[in-house]
Amino acid sequence: MNESGKRRLSLSWGAATDQGRVRTTNQDAMHTDSGLFAVADGMGGHQGGEVAANIAVRTLSSAKHDSLENFESAFVEANRVVHQTALNKPNLHGMGTTLTAIAVLGAADSRHFAIANVGDSRIYRFNGAEFEQLTLDHSYVAELVRREEITEADAATHPYRNMLTRAIGVHSEVQVDSWRLTPKEGDRFILCSDGLTNELSDTELMKHLLKNPLASNAAKALVRAANMHGGRDNTTVVVINVNIENIQTSESDTGAQVNEKQSNSLISDNKHNGLISKLFLRLKRTRVFDLSDVNNLEEN
Repeated sequence: MNESGKRRLSLSWGAATDQGRVRTTNQDAMHTDSGLFAVADGMGGHQGGEVAANIAVRTLSSAKHDSLENFESAFVEANRVVHQTALNKPNLHGMGTTLTAIAVLGAADSRHFAIANVGDSRIYRFNGAEFEQLTLDHSYVAELVRREEITEADAATHPYRNMLTRAIGVHSEVQVDSWRLTPKEGDRFILCSDGLTNELSDTELMKHLLKNPLASNAAKALVRAANMHGGRDNTTVVVINVNIENIQTSESDTGAQVNEKQSNSLISDNKHNGLISKLFLRLKRTRVFDLSDVNNLEEN
């Protein structure tokens, strides 16, 4: 490696969404472009969830997100807009949404990610055999598991498993988890609503990433698998692949732009984006898998 060279971030991504086999509408929403990736999962009845999720994503994407502070402020603004809309429209009272997102920050030759989250939609990172849930679920049962009062198995069937402790728009103020992260060569990120994680285990998520190196194919495969496992909720998935290119210092003036390539985004035939918040918890953790764990899974 040329230590005097610079690193250029190259991203490819794909996305897919589906209303599932039970829901009559899709209340998830998402945003994907070269600098911002977001997933929202709405709640608040037939119409409210869809409205909340789309308002949150639209507000986030139109705000500044060129620094961690601005990114967090964009989440706060999304909360304000959703909350005010609910107050102004009686038929939307009580609506809210999860919101999880990655923003690309920094100069062209020193890019890093800002990550922010409210609710129980998730961001995962996979690199080789390491699979990590980066975000914490903001839910009642998640808190119980973190305090070791119940097990993860208990959480899956807990009567309050759908109860969020934080959501965009429900209250006038919101606490946002946010931090910086430096992506590494070969990193693959999943942003998803809980329609995916309620149906598939971590091992199954990793299996589909390994079998589908293209981000767009991976997103489509994950949504399809969630439906095959029951499809009880809307499912939305964004997959981002990271490639780090080492460039010569002499090239930096002309070649320091981020090389972003968008995979063919795979959106299901459902026309609506929106939201719903059901809850299932998994602790923040890093898991290292033996690849045989994946290979031995029965093909869906």
